[in-house]
Amino acid sequence: MTTIILGLDGATFDLFEDWLPDLPTINALIDEGTSSTLWSCDPPVTSPAWRCYATGKDPASLGVYWWRQLDRKTNTYVGATDIPLTSKCYWEYLSEEGDSVAIIGVPLNTPPREVNGHLVAGGPYADPDDYTYPASLQDTLESKFDYQLHPKVDPPSVDDPTTTGIVDDLEGMIHQRFDVATWLKETESPDLLNLTLFYINHLQHKAWDDDAVKQLWMTVDQRLSELIDDGDDVIIHSDHGLAKTERVFYLNGWLRREGYLQLRDDTKVNHAAASKVADRYSGLDWTDVVTTAWDTGRSTAQRLGVENLLSNLIPNRVRRSIPNGDSGGRIVDASSFEQRIDFEASDAVALPHGLIYVLTDDDARRDELMTALAAVSDGQTGTSVFTSIELADDVYSEPIPQDAPDLIARWTSGFEIKDINADEESRVFGPPQKFRADNRPDGTLIAAGPRIAEDAAINPHLIDLAPTLLHFHGAPIPDDLDGVVLDDLYAPESKPAISTPETIPGEEIRGDRSTSESVEDRLQELGYLE
Repeated sequence: MTTIILGLDGATFDLFEDWLPDLPTINALIDEGTSSTLWSCDPPVTSPAWRCYATGKDPASLGVYWWRQLDRKTNTYVGATDIPLTSKCYWEYLSEEGDSVAIIGVPLNTPPREVNGHLVAGGPYADPDDYTYPASLQDTLESKFDYQLHPKVDPPSVDDPTTTGIVDDLEGMIHQRFDVATWLKETESPDLLNLTLFYINHLQHKAWDDDAVKQLWMTVDQRLSELIDDGDDVIIHSDHGLAKTERVFYLNGWLRREGYLQLRDDTKVNHAAASKVADRYSGLDWTDVVTTAWDTGRSTAQRLGVENLLSNLIPNRVRRSIPNGDSGGRIVDASSFEQRIDFEASDAVALPHGLIYVLTDDDARRDELMTALAAVSDGQTGTSVFTSIELADDVYSEPIPQDAPDLIARWTSGFEIKDINADEESRVFGPPQKFRADNRPDGTLIAAGPRIAEDAAINPHLIDLAPTLLHFHGAPIPDDLDGVVLDDLYAPESKPAISTPETIPGEEIRGDRSTSESVEDRLQELGYLE
């Protein structure tokens, strides 16, 4: 008897509900057990969401809020890989209690740490040179399964992500992960098997409800049916939901326009000189010029079989400045914009997905900003951009770390909230760019099995899964978790339902930061740092 956890990045009922007749395994689990919206963290983004799931803690407790965040001491931006995970994951607590585990593909789980069993890191942070525990497992995966850690082509980096080659690549990765899960289940009989599919969400971001996405879901459904045995408890969950993108709101663009965000004077453009250049070359579209030059070089490199070499020779700052075909002509990279911020003169600066750092000590100015943001609406549709503007103190558990964002702006479904860099002062609204669908807080939870209640009335949050799974396996619950046990999810008269959870003191450990130098490049290619 195994507890099977299937994590599906970005899974949302709005996407797959109409496909359920063609997803018989998932459909049966819904009919036989409990299904519910699973509320993500703030913000509802892969980083920090998967760490929140694994630890049962909110972003403030972990000190991670997005893929990158502001270091207030230095007024510079640091990546989440620079912030080690010092909290234990729930499967580490299970390991200490003697339960055997197999953890496959959970993002942000890098570098791999010791467990009572096997662990395969996943997501964009996973280091191709060090992604398993025990270390010897890596050679086995690559020799036995030809294991592929990352896609050959990331769907967000191309105009048409539904081409056969890309879909086949992603489908092959799904099969590999299920092959590994099946092998470990059959040979090791773990008490808990956690399989997470991260890269499926990149096709969902770019293609949303296209038939190619449905094809991947049908593959998942088929392989899941082969993994489940009688007596297994099964939980399917996401880290966040998705919704179709209708409009983009440029938060830093708005902050600049309204006077809250200032750039340093020494970076201002010489408008007179720029005007002369523009007049002389008014017939040229410089976006097309740069893009054509890049595309020509890349296609030549592809023909010669040296595309990877070309990519490695070009500095990150140059590659990030090359406009993408659907980027609206963007040629200002994130690091360039960050270096131009006048932190002394600015009142606020934002990250994507509604994270706002207030740079002034004037509470009245902060309150004015909150009121102004709450009133922002799209001139085309009249729709309010934000559903609420919250103080971090009212969202996260206390104490709030110094480097936490001060305001959490929760947005209306259909908007994508960008960006770390604003292209031009007047750019506040725009059409969708790379993503046809972007993140939402309402994710998915489906649970069924002998110890799972049918049609339980629950209102679960992502951080509740760790304590719920700990008690599910009879393990004590650390007293520093932010999540709570979902008592109603347990079947009546089952052991977890009739027993009282024990608590133990929470424990911080030494965490190691990721050493993979390719992480930022991978995040950029995925469209996550724009």
